[in-house]
Amino acid sequence: MDYATDEERVEELKKWWKENGTSVLVGVALGLSILFGWRWWTNYQETQSISASALYSQLESAVKAKKPDQIKAFSSELFGQYESQIYASYAAITLAKSSMDANKPLQAVVHLRWALAHANTDELKGLATARLARALFAAGKSDEALKLASVATSKPYQAMLQEIRGDILLGMGKRKEALDAYKNTQSSLSAGVQASPTLQLKIDDLVSVE
Repeated sequence: MDYATDEERVEELKKWWKENGTSVLVGVALGLSILFGWRWWTNYQETQSISASALYSQLESAVKAKKPDQIKAFSSELFGQYESQIYASYAAITLAKSSMDANKPLQAVVHLRWALAHANTDELKGLATARLARALFAAGKSDEALKLASVATSKPYQAMLQEIRGDILLGMGKRKEALDAYKNTQSSLSAGVQASPTLQLKIDDLVSVE
């Protein structure tokens, strides 16, 4: 549109602002609130992650030093205030390993169930699943352990689960099925990934008595 004078331009702008000014201001305010809200959330998440990481390091030290009071305090804070952080799941897995080392598989099962329920990455879910299957087997819950070891998981842990499945089947006296599981372990290995040092020994032992 051509304007004859500057006054006409001004009047047209006034008219446009009167019709659209409110929606423009609302849009700007909304955009700013989203921007600052996102920045706040990002900063909050970073702070939470840093705090959870520090607590996890303290928990690891307490576990190595076998200081039960500190272990309880650090784990309670991690599970209570940072349960959505990956370090909380790592803490549960660390506590489970400590329980297994102390020959307390049922205690390990509790920790690993928590880790699996709160795991937020495929890798963490795979690790928690494999560790839980072993803990269940050690606790005498062979059927439940076998069912868990048969689920599909992320590729890096699929071979690990297959080997655990073989161990469970062997423990149940199912040697043929165990041998099949061990062989499946070999075929499930990702390129460049080495099998556990004992896998071939397990296979050789079962083949030799067939």
